[in-house]
Amino acid sequence: MAHSVQDRVRMTSVCRSWKASLVDQKLNFPPCLMLTKADDKYCFYDMSKEEIFAELDLPEIRGRRCWGSPFGWLVTCGPDLEIQLFNPLSKDSRPLPSLCTLNQSLLEKLVLSSNPEDSGSDCMVLAIYSELCLLAFAKADDQAWTPIDGIDGVDDAIYFKGNVYACRSTGEVVSYQDSHGTLSKANEFPPPSPVHRHRKKHLFDLGGNLCLASENITVEFEIFKLDTHTKSWEKLFSLGDNSLFLGNRCTFAVTAADHPGCRPNCIYFRCVYYKAYITYICQEHLKLDMHYDKKYCTVYPFPFSFSPLIWIIPQSQKRRR
Repeated sequence: MAHSVQDRVRMTSVCRSWKASLVDQKLNFPPCLMLTKADDKYCFYDMSKEEIFAELDLPEIRGRRCWGSPFGWLVTCGPDLEIQLFNPLSKDSRPLPSLCTLNQSLLEKLVLSSNPEDSGSDCMVLAIYSELCLLAFAKADDQAWTPIDGIDGVDDAIYFKGNVYACRSTGEVVSYQDSHGTLSKANEFPPPSPVHRHRKKHLFDLGGNLCLASENITVEFEIFKLDTHTKSWEKLFSLGDNSLFLGNRCTFAVTAADHPGCRPNCIYFRCVYYKAYITYICQEHLKLDMHYDKKYCTVYPFPFSFSPLIWIIPQSQKRRR
């Protein structure tokens, strides 16, 4: 008997044997919001259908800050500064070094490089920390975080095609080569022109291209694509067949056709002026500076206006060989 995605998600919470029966089944989940409710309950909100398609009891992450990913895993940090990877469907968790190894308690962002269950994956987590917005990295077997020297003021970071790229608030991007467990500086790229220093910057993979999205509080977007060979930026005025999910806790792009219900050439985000709503905007209705115009936007009521904006594409656990 075939089951809907919603039914199969509920089955993961019943018992181990039911969860194990789903291991080899391919479940295609939509990009969704993970929303916090009371009593350790977390909802997964499908933007395409404007509905909660799963509600799970997750006491394992009670009181922990969470960052999403397109790989089905969360990166979480507890009040004790202990950090871990956590899959909300399988409830599998993997420890990472404590933030205490950086002698810091201020954590801005945690970024997951890949699915830790993928064959041959050398999964890495990047941390933006301290008042200076410094950068560090760690892998699951590490005993401590390794600071990356020579960079501060980091807005965002990403693991892209074997290298780490970090973007400063000024728009400069620095790349680091992953070699034998260490990161060495490889290249430095000038900021796109023009780019506003005080706009929040986000790095993301758009169809195999490294891109930078710049936004400000008036909901103006600028998106640039980096040519790593010429060290030049090209301003984009379309996302093509892709959808961009943008947020401070996670930013990623997907091919809309791979996720039914996602609208191509759209940005999903939370407008600072409408915190109780999630908005998507089709870029064909944007001016050349990608300026927000609400008459061309679709606005969704946001079920929990005080919940952090955590994008995730849930994935069921893979069978270990």
